[in-house]
Parts: sequence; C-alpha cells; structure tokens
Amino acid sequence: MKLLVVGDFQGKLSEKTRKKIESEEFDAVVGVGDYTGIDEWQPYVKYCFKCVKLATEPVSPEEFFGRAKLKRFLKKDDDVARNILNFMNELGKPVIFVFGNGDDGWYDYPFVSKTRRQYTLQESKKNRRFLKSLKNFIDVNYKTRKWNGISWIGFGGYMDIHSYVEDKEFVTNDGPEMVEKRKARIKRSRDFMFKMCKKAKGEKIFVLHYPPRGVFDIIKSKGNMMDGKSAGIRGFREAILKFKPKLVLCGHMHEYQGVKKIGKSIIVNPGDTGEGKYAIVDLPEDKKGKIEVEFRR
Repeated sequence: MKLLVVGDFQGKLSEKTRKKIESEEFDAVVGVGDYTGIDEWQPYVKYCFKCVKLATEPVSPEEFFGRAKLKRFLKKDDDVARNILNFMNELGKPVIFVFGNGDDGWYDYPFVSKTRRQYTLQESKKNRRFLKSLKNFIDVNYKTRKWNGISWIGFGGYMDIHSYVEDKEFVTNDGPEMVEKRKARIKRSRDFMFKMCKKAKGEKIFVLHYPPRGVFDIIKSKGNMMDGKSAGIRGFREAILKFKPKLVLCGHMHEYQGVKKIGKSIIVNPGDTGEGKYAIVDLPEDKKGKIEVEFRR
C-alpha cells in the first residue's frame, strides 16, 4: 500500500504542486494538519512573541485587528483551507487526516472545558458541514479508526509543549496559575493518547501533527525566542516506545523533511507541502518487509 503524505500547507497550494501530486501513484492520502494559514496573521504572531519577551498580556485578535478586519481574515483563512481539503478529497482516494495547531475553527479541542477561537476552538457549523461533504475523508483527529487492517491512531491540533512550562520567559509571562493549567493539559493529552493506543488492536500507525520528542523537534529560527528549543511531545515518544507502531507520520516543523527511528518505529516528516514538499510511503504487504520512503521537493 502506497501512502501520499502531506501537511503544513499553511494555506498554500501551487499549481506546480497540484500537478506533481496528481501525477503520483498511491492508494491513500494521509494529512498531518495545518491546512489553513494566511500571511495576514503574521503581525499578530510576532506581537504575541514580543509580549512574551516583555512579560505583558497580549490583546485579543479582535482588539489587535479590529472586528471587521478580523472577520474578513477568518473568512479568508477558512476559504483557503476548503480549497486544500477539497483538492485532497478530489484525488479520489481515502484521506486519513488530523488537523494542526493552525487549523483554528475546524476541530473540537478536548483538553479544556472552554476554549476561544484564537487557540483551537469549537469548529464552526459551516466548517462542520463542509467536512461532512468530503466523502473520501476518514477523520482520525483524537480518534482510533480501523482501515485496511490497520489501527490508525490520530492526534492533531494545538498542544502545550514542555518549553511553555520549563522556559523562564514563558513561565514568567504566564504566571503560576497558567503554568499549572498547561501542565494539566500536557498530562491529559498524554493520558488520552495512551487510552487510544490501549484500545487499538493489531498493527498500528500514528498520525500526529506535532513530532515526538527527540526527532524533527528542535526549532531553527534565528531571532525567534524559541530558537533551539524542542517542540516535541514527550507523551508521543513514550507511546511510541510502549505501543511500537509500525509507522509514525508527523509534521508541524517546517525545518525538516526526512526519516528517523524511535526504537523500531519509523518516523516520517513529509515536509511542508505549502513549499512543494511531500512523501510517498510504501508499506509492504509482508509485515516483515521494509518500509520504503521517497521524498518530493
């Protein structure tokens, strides 16, 4: 079985990348998240990082942009996501997918009692209806689904990384109450992942957005306060070592495209498809056979 693995579009899909993907041979598509994304968000992102450095509380996106402009940006963001998701659906193959931390408004975030859109938030009714119209899509976001004899375990969306509760700048800005909330979410996320894995039977494939700790996880962004820090998830690494999935597909980190291993599990980051990168993963019929991975860029 051949898998086309894509992700981290950030709202971009060039005609060249479309044609390259359409010319490939594959049996199923796997999406690792971050389909949305428009350049208009960048000033607010930079502003929020500046607030962390200054240990000040950022204003809301509505206050920053103004209500009318924010509404326009949100619509544009949803529109580019629909364009990409619809393209994936029209490839005519099963699409196994999770969302990414940037896909605000497209999924339910289960690790807090109340959420706001600028994190991960309650998906809109319009987006929910659109997702239901994508007949080839198999949703594994916070789910385990059996397909083609394999248990697909999906975990996407926003996550609190350990830098948020260990790095002095973040801890100072957030304060003890928020740090404890983040720690609680980290634990709930880890427990949720383990619960899904325990229920899964037979051969397993993990579909993640964030990378596991120790592979494809070090941020490389000069001038960014996160430069050199890990965005990897320890709970994912622990789950990989304990439950031994045959394959782990992840994204989030645009700095990487490649194959690594944790234990005997193969870890693949397909690269950011918004920049024309993706992977073809060939799963052998013989369970003892070798997984082959080819990268496009």
